[in-house]
Amino acid sequence: MKVALLISGRLKCYQSCLLPLLQNSKYEVDLFCSINDIDSEYYDIARTNLSTWLKGLYINPYTFPKRFEDIFININTNLSEPKPYNPMSMFFNDRNAFDMATKYADANGFEYDAYIKYRSDIITSSLPEINITDSYKIFSVIPWCNYTAPIVVREPLGYGKDVPWVSDAIVYGNRNSMLAYTETYNFCMEMLELFKGRYPCNFEPSVTQNVYDKVLRVEYFDKPYTIDPSRHQ
Repeated sequence: MKVALLISGRLKCYQSCLLPLLQNSKYEVDLFCSINDIDSEYYDIARTNLSTWLKGLYINPYTFPKRFEDIFININTNLSEPKPYNPMSMFFNDRNAFDMATKYADANGFEYDAYIKYRSDIITSSLPEINITDSYKIFSVIPWCNYTAPIVVREPLGYGKDVPWVSDAIVYGNRNSMLAYTETYNFCMEMLELFKGRYPCNFEPSVTQNVYDKVLRVEYFDKPYTIDPSRHQ
């Protein structure tokens, strides 16, 4: 089975968390990383350590588009609160890593069995068990913090029923499904327009709202994991 593993935002803790998973994976893995940072010696070492799997590495600091700066108003109208930099960076890099993988597959004349959104700092025993399907659906790990979020209703504009969070850490699907999943960045920009700057861009809630907006089916699976605490160092 050939899979594209998509890492977005950061490449922290890859030596202790991601690398052992790659070395022991039963899948043929191609790795695509889209990172919000400045290139450095750290990434030179990563290129060497991950060379067996690495097919794409984009490193560039994320900046808000001008339109975001023009329309964003904090949901609590407290302008001293920080703008949602980390969520928007993650959403941007989610899509960029996915685009890197699809372009690589197309250029080489094949298709991946699955595209997997992942984190480099996840502590777990193995990559998830992959179910290959042509269906318009994604497979989401049951999130570490298993909460709910209201769906966005477009007509009339507002919020609807609460639904379980979709993960922003471990999710996979086929190309069509992951194309929709990685629309969260554009979804947030559209919601900011519709809600006149008062849409709260946030990790799992925005991912979940985008998934339901795209009418994606979600199948959850249980895969115990934790996040390496040293990622903050």
